[in-house]
Parts: sequence; C-alpha cells; structure tokens
Amino acid sequence: MNKALIIFILCLGYINSIAQNNTIQLKGELKNFGSEVVLSKETPEAQLLKETIKLNLDEHNRFEVSFELLEPAYFSLGRNTLYLSPGDHMKIIVDNDNPNNSTFIGTGSEVCTYLKARPYPKAGSYLYGTDVLKGDPTTNELAKNVAKEVRKREAKLDALKEADDFFKKVEHGRILFDAANTLMSYGFRDAYAKKIAQEQMKAYADSITNLYVNDIREYLLNGSDKDYLNTSAYLSVVDKCIEELGADKMDAEVLDFLKVHELVYLLNRKGPVAEVLGRKNEVEADLSTQKYKSILNKGFEKYQKLLPGNMAPALELTSMDGQAITLADFKGKVIVIDVWATWCGPCKAEAPYFEALAKKYQSDKVEFISISIDSSEKPWRKYLEGHEKTSTQYITPRPRFKEFQLITVPRFMIIDKDGRLIDAFAPVPSNEEFEKLIIKAVK
Repeated sequence: MNKALIIFILCLGYINSIAQNNTIQLKGELKNFGSEVVLSKETPEAQLLKETIKLNLDEHNRFEVSFELLEPAYFSLGRNTLYLSPGDHMKIIVDNDNPNNSTFIGTGSEVCTYLKARPYPKAGSYLYGTDVLKGDPTTNELAKNVAKEVRKREAKLDALKEADDFFKKVEHGRILFDAANTLMSYGFRDAYAKKIAQEQMKAYADSITNLYVNDIREYLLNGSDKDYLNTSAYLSVVDKCIEELGADKMDAEVLDFLKVHELVYLLNRKGPVAEVLGRKNEVEADLSTQKYKSILNKGFEKYQKLLPGNMAPALELTSMDGQAITLADFKGKVIVIDVWATWCGPCKAEAPYFEALAKKYQSDKVEFISISIDSSEKPWRKYLEGHEKTSTQYITPRPRFKEFQLITVPRFMIIDKDGRLIDAFAPVPSNEEFEKLIIKAVK
C-alpha cells in the first residue's frame, strides 16, 4: 500500500472519529406529548431563529434520533430542559405532565437529571415548589428562606461530577436569577392574596419589591454576561440587570439580543409588513455586533416565502371524521383560515366574528376552515360538541405549521383560489379590514 493511500485512510478515519464524537444519540419514550414533537435548541441564536429537531414517534411513543452538535447547548423537550454535549448518548423517558418523573440514563445523564428540579420559567421561581413560603413568612423571613434555598441549590450544583465549567457557570447564574425573580415577583403574589384592587396592585407590588432592593441587587451582580442568555431565567430579570448595573456595563451581545428579540417578537405576530420591515432597518443600524446583524437577517429571510403572491406552504390536516386532507385539496376556492386552540382565550374571543363571516360569505367560491393545534383530539372534540360552527373543523399538530412560522394563536390567513397567499398574517376577524380582504379575494 503506497504512503499517500495510507495517509488518506488515516485522515478519513480521523474525520469519521471527529464526526462520531460530535454526534448526539438519544432514544427513549415520551409520555403525555402530542403526536408530533420537537427538541428546541436554546442557544441565543436558536431562540431567535426557532431552531428545532423533529422527533419521530412510533405507535408506542418511542423515538430514536441522532444529530451533530459542535459545542454544548441547552435544549427544551416539553417542560424538561436538557443540556447536551458532543458525544452524549442517552436513553430517556420524558413525562411532559410531570417533568420530575423523567429519567435519563447514559452519557450526559447527570446534568439532565439535575435540571429536572430547576424552577419552571416565569413561574415565580422559588415561590412555587419550594419551602420559601412555608409558614407564611414575614418580609425578613422570606429573604432568609430564599437565601437558604440558594445555598441548597448551589450545594447540589457543586456536587455534580460530570458538569463542565460552562454548565456550572450558567446554572449558578440561574440559581441567583431565580432568587431575584422570587423577590421581584412576591409583591404581586401578595397583592393577589390580599385582594388588592387592580388599580392599586402595581404600586403595592413595587412597595414590597423595594423592601428587597439590596438582596435583588446582590443576586444580579454578575448579570451583564452574555453566557446567561442560554437560560430563560435570565430573560426574566435582564431588564432589572440593566437598571441596576447600567447599560454601559452590559455585554454588547446582551443588548443586541434584546433588540433583535423585540423585533422578532413583532415579526412573529405581524409578519413582514411594512411597519416591521421599516423597524428592521432601524434596529440593524443600531446593532453593535455583526453576529446579531446576521441573525436578524436570517430571521427575516425565513418569512420571505410568506409574502403575498407566493404559493402557500404545504399543510396536512385531519378532519372530524379522521380523513387526511391538504390545503392543495381546496384549490379553486379562496381559503379563509382560523388557526386556534381550545386553551387559547383570545382564540375563543375572535371565534364568533370568524363564524359570522363564514355564515355571510361561505359559498362555492370560498371555504372557511378552522384548524386546531391542540396536542390531542379529545379536548378539541369535547369543545366542538358544545359550540356550533359554520366553518369546517380540522386539527393538526403545531410542528406542521413550521413553514408558516406559527408562533402564537390565534392566527388568521387568506389564500387565493390558485393556492397563493393573500395574507399569511391577516388582521383578526373583529377588525373590519379582515372582511375587506375577503371581499377583495372573492371578487
């Protein structure tokens, strides 16, 4: 064998070894999830761009997936948070209704098991699921209870044997940010408990929060670091970090993330309309890092296919009688779409307006369809038993709306008879502009 060939074979083996070392392998069972599930990456960039990995379930809700990962990152799977590093391979059982019942076995399992007990984001942190409120503590006692909870959680974190430095740094931050969020949230919890009048609630809550100002400041001392963008706990307190530390002390990437996050939030709800596109130019000019300029442009690129005149993305639906149907099956008719869920209050508020328009304009030229994104059919069918509808009812898992960039519901869309988008982010039906779009479409 000649020398060049030997070198080639050795290099190929080295490359394959690197690829294998970067491969994440997960398999197991998911409980109390819908029929289609995604693993969501939680790096700052992935949060903004909604990067997900689809998990294909068999008839027993089991799955197996592998993917490349170049550096450690957080992921969310239902209500569980996972921390994965290149080369991790685990067998997992994740219960969406009871995250603490989830189990992790294999390489990387120690940190994932630790994360089961982290407070659920935006749920008052330690106010719920801990003993900090036990015995109806006084103001001073609450601060001591929170400090005690911090020490307990830091001890558990420090005891981990397989956690890397980045994980320990971010999780230490999470503990402190959750502590700050507890003290910042307590005023509103107390106001609700004491049935303080709505118009007086904020003032009352602020007065309570002010009692803990020194404790809060102490917990947020390191809150300028961009690495903490990897935990949702930080996003609950980042505005307070800026207030306490000063914008000039914050990492530039933190400030850029917040600017892009605000604009992406608007984009997700309104689509690439003139107002949002104009705001994009302003934000891009104000960003100080090339990284976030690139992320911003990537985010907007995903919406180009949803501009009026483009063909609507493919979408498969299930009818009330269990039949599969696609949007393409409606070709020849204008389609007016309501995307909703039984758990969505605003959806239910807009439904009567949508149904009134369905009664008014339903014909052989236009089809009004309502698409539920409920994770199971049972609540959907039960709700429809008690609510008469003119629009035709369908259900489909939320992940199937990926190409439509569906982030929130309700969402209303109008598609012309040729399958082209008229408006993928139409106004709500209670807005008279929605009816005008229908009239124009069916002419």
